[in-house]
Amino acid sequence: MKFIAILAVAGFAAATIAAPAAAVTNVIVNGSFETGALGTGGYTGWTKTNVPSNAPATIIGYNSAAQYPTGAFRERVTPDNIVSASPDAVGTKAAYFVGDRSVNETISQLTWMTAGNYRVGFSYYLPQNGLNNIGNASFDARIIGINVASTAITAASTARTWQYASGVGQIQWAGFYETSFVFNSNRSPSKDIVVDRVFAIATTDAPDVIIPGVPEPQTWALFVLGFGMMGLSLRRRNSVVAA
Repeated sequence: MKFIAILAVAGFAAATIAAPAAAVTNVIVNGSFETGALGTGGYTGWTKTNVPSNAPATIIGYNSAAQYPTGAFRERVTPDNIVSASPDAVGTKAAYFVGDRSVNETISQLTWMTAGNYRVGFSYYLPQNGLNNIGNASFDARIIGINVASTAITAASTARTWQYASGVGQIQWAGFYETSFVFNSNRSPSKDIVVDRVFAIATTDAPDVIIPGVPEPQTWALFVLGFGMMGLSLRRRNSVVAA
């Protein structure tokens, strides 16, 4: 498979920026995966779908020499040390996608968002033992409706280095927006990926992309009322013409 630069982001640049003030709120629930126990059942606040029977996504501990599911098959993953705009502390845990034949294995959550500009991003790390595996993998990231990343994980990818992707999107309509991470792998054993500090925060920065979204219920009500009035007007006009 041809190598695609890790986190080739549509409209985004993988940037290094200063962390925001502590008062900033991350709207992503459990974005740093600190809530919940280690293991496959530790995804508090997230919904798991298309869970593979072999090695489903799990929560691992940093610097752990443990076997899966509480460690990265005995390879110690260093704590996330990349500069990030996430208001969350690094903590002691991270999400680990490692299934050998995952087909659209997904963790996701819905968040009610008001209109405005939001900076989104996350950190990621590729264990060396995973890159040594014969099978390739792919990873897609969407945060509050913003397509942040779509990447292939191959032998040419960079191992054992925390990296970061971030960008700004503008939400035009209030509503529920999805955050999801989708992992695919093609054979046994396959490559894997560790993810941490997923975030979405309000910002005054200019947007890279615009997210049209879905109008609020009251806006739809105005649309329906408007169409109804137009229909009534047409019916009256037709009656006059018929007379």
